[in-house]
Amino acid sequence: MEGSLRISLSRVPDEGLDLDIEIETADLELEEGAWPPLRDVRLAGRLERTGPSEAVFRGEARGTFRLQCSLGLADFDFPVCEAVVVYFMPRPLEAGAEAEEDIELGESDLEVAYLDGEILDLGLPLRDQLGLAIPLQPKCPEKCLGEDPEMCRRLEAGEAVGGGQEADPRWSALRGWRK
Repeated sequence: MEGSLRISLSRVPDEGLDLDIEIETADLELEEGAWPPLRDVRLAGRLERTGPSEAVFRGEARGTFRLQCSLGLADFDFPVCEAVVVYFMPRPLEAGAEAEEDIELGESDLEVAYLDGEILDLGLPLRDQLGLAIPLQPKCPEKCLGEDPEMCRRLEAGEAVGGGQEADPRWSALRGWRK
């Protein structure tokens, strides 16, 4: 990932650096077919030094995914606004025996990104946060936009669908099995 998401630590003044970056979707290097279409990506927040070679970014990621409803199969826009907190620090030296010990992780340990020399890269944390915002079973935001809103309502309520239809004859051998 290149460009505005890679920032030199020397560019961050002691009082911090406010960021508001519009990001081209291509800069996020999303795998073709693995991500739904995404547009209007923006990262805004504050980058502050926490030490001579450490920094923290606190802000939010925004964007709009184009998703397909898991019930009615209609396409719809799904806006996201996710908090992003990332602690940047130098990559630790190889740990010897300490790596085998049990250690307790705090919040800052879970949201750590390592510096590449003096460069911090906001691209991977942004990409991760946007990916976590995608629902596993997307549904139309308010009312069904699909071709059969009544079927969507029944599916959502857990009611039977297609009960009046004739069963597929290939399943007839299993009919007596349940008894």
